[in-house]
Amino acid sequence: MTRVVVTGIGIISSIGNNLQETYKSLIEKRSGISNIEILDTRHKGDFLVGEVKLSHEQLIGIANVNPNLPWTRTAVLGIIAAKQAIVDSGIVNKNNMALVSASTVGGMDRSELYYKDFLGEAVHKDFIDSHHAGNSTEMIAEQCGLGGLITTISTACSSSLNSIMFGARLIKNGIAKTAVVGGTDALSKFTLNGFNTLMILDKELCRPMDNSRMGLNLGEGAAYLVLEEMESAISSGKNIYAEVSGYANSNDAHHQTASSENGEGPFLAMKGALDSANILPSDIDYINVHGTGTDNNDLTEGKAILRLFGENVPSFSSTKAFTGHTLGAAGVIESVISLLALKNSFIPPNINFNMPIDEIGISPVSNLIKLDNFNHVLTNSFGFGGNDSSVIFSAIRNNNFALNKKNKSNKIKPVYINGISCVSPQNTLESNAFFEELLETNDRYLQIQQPNYRDFINPKLLRRMSKIVRMGIVSASVAIKDANIENPDAILTGTGMGCQVDTEKFLNSMIENDEGLLTPTSFIQSTHNTVGGSIALGIQNHNYNLTYVHRTFSFESALLDSLLLLNENNAKNILLGGFDEITEESWLIKTKINHYKKEQENNLNIYTSDQIGSQAGEGSSFFVISNEKTENTYAKVVGVEMFFKPKKQTLIEDKISDFLLSHSLSISDIELVILGYNGDKEFDSIYCDLQDGIFSNIAIAHYKHLCGEYDTSSAFAMWLAAKIIKENKVPKTLLRKGNNKGEIRNVLIYNHFRNVNHSLILLSN
Repeated sequence: MTRVVVTGIGIISSIGNNLQETYKSLIEKRSGISNIEILDTRHKGDFLVGEVKLSHEQLIGIANVNPNLPWTRTAVLGIIAAKQAIVDSGIVNKNNMALVSASTVGGMDRSELYYKDFLGEAVHKDFIDSHHAGNSTEMIAEQCGLGGLITTISTACSSSLNSIMFGARLIKNGIAKTAVVGGTDALSKFTLNGFNTLMILDKELCRPMDNSRMGLNLGEGAAYLVLEEMESAISSGKNIYAEVSGYANSNDAHHQTASSENGEGPFLAMKGALDSANILPSDIDYINVHGTGTDNNDLTEGKAILRLFGENVPSFSSTKAFTGHTLGAAGVIESVISLLALKNSFIPPNINFNMPIDEIGISPVSNLIKLDNFNHVLTNSFGFGGNDSSVIFSAIRNNNFALNKKNKSNKIKPVYINGISCVSPQNTLESNAFFEELLETNDRYLQIQQPNYRDFINPKLLRRMSKIVRMGIVSASVAIKDANIENPDAILTGTGMGCQVDTEKFLNSMIENDEGLLTPTSFIQSTHNTVGGSIALGIQNHNYNLTYVHRTFSFESALLDSLLLLNENNAKNILLGGFDEITEESWLIKTKINHYKKEQENNLNIYTSDQIGSQAGEGSSFFVISNEKTENTYAKVVGVEMFFKPKKQTLIEDKISDFLLSHSLSISDIELVILGYNGDKEFDSIYCDLQDGIFSNIAIAHYKHLCGEYDTSSAFAMWLAAKIIKENKVPKTLLRKGNNKGEIRNVLIYNHFRNVNHSLILLSN
């Protein structure tokens, strides 16, 4: 397959506002960890952090963006680093450049300031939509002029390392030729207090991999890499930092926050990266370890290293004593440090180290070392939910850049849906009942028909589980059983907002108690990948496990990743899901910006409603998709595509036609189109124009009057399409136009979010 290289780097953190400053801090052993100055918290004198010593206004000035727009600190940090990387790469044509970004806190730095206002008069309502983790990604795309695929990953502290991996795979599979990959996270009171409840913050300078370690220091920052096909980079004379030669993701499946005693997940991630790069453990010259400075992480990571490398442990160090733990940005910031080390033939020191950990007896490099022959560096990032990732960067030498002339095309082979399940406001868990009778409700928003959770989950575990975790586990369990498999080879999930109940609970408690009297449970479950991690833990699944969090691209991104994995032959059966929940507070806040209807509404009457906005909903739909057909196969997934902010209706029509043409189909080959019509008169005209235009001779069905509007509602639509194809029947209650009586061969799903995020999913019989 195509080889991928790094041609551009951008970074801002507590040790430098650019690449040169970062390098100088490393070789001078100058840490960026100090007292809190910028973050407005009652804990200013309690903890040390790796803070970018610039105000919000100063960062906006450096980013050179319109100061009147509602910027989050997370977004501005990301824009600064991404712009640097693109300039460094020398790329001019950015029309088809992909962006894979990562974040754990999203816009929390502004949300925690204005949350009570959001619930009240909403004077600062312009910041409501900036809370979303995908907001910073979209701001980066717009400010940098990127016109290709965009998506956001959130797997806690492994997020940005996973963005590098996914970006490299997009290029290897011919989906993109260039990609900006990385992550951004700002310090927030939410994360500071959350980690404090876990009692893993050190009040002094952190001491990673040291016997006296007492915890971590939090940090903030952003970093981005520009990835390109090696062949085009070499032919155009680009400066190449290194090759992205290997990568892997695994799940520890042990605990939501703690690593297993033998470091199974970290071991599998490192071993998988070595296998992917086709090199031996002895080939690694340096490991940039995750090394948070916490008792559990450093011990288990050390044990995993010993398991893999035995008596020949390569030089290693943690650089978190320089930058602090930058959460979702940690993996890419440490990748930049690794690339600097590789390019300049040095090993950055593990500062503040004194004594090796008793149980493992291995010592990191504590002084800067120069190497004569530096070829491969391994970097690790491990996160909540047991999410563990490793990436290998390799030097480009005169004797090791042989090119593969046969690049893989972007023709993705269809895969099969062999198991399905859906928890929704309809009786979809009992799927036959759904086709017989639609449920009506007169309410402000649609809530799921709650199953008997005790039939699926150990009652002892239910007490601390929020609703979204419960419904995710139930729908995943039923889909796995429906497909008649024991354990999937990967778990891919999409969610727009994640565990809103837990986020709201911790946020409200933090504000009302002035950052005191907090408990950790809701903070632990507030991460977006909680459901994916909980499923893996429940079925003891150690395989690839990613969560995508980009609005109405969330499920589609997870679906695309699933298709790539199956086409790469890296999996045979994948558990794929999309889920979101609605809460009283999230509904109320979104009514302030006219996203949701304010008054109760009959869900079957949204077509005649005069209210502004859509009717909110929730749900969880899971699928087992495979590269082999079975007796239980529902449908084929032919393809998926996402596009961002088309400027006019004709561009949408062109995108649809081009998408079908790429799969050797035309509009006339489609028997049924399922549209995301939601009763929002401001934006439903897009669907109406398509119905009367290019879809005028095709049967049309709508679905959001059944499940409501939520970020991953397209997963519900795919569940619906799979059922329709298998039973070769469209219930009359779903049809809005036309009357399909023949064989249903091809079903197209089209959805959009307020004319910003548009997506297409094509299923066939």
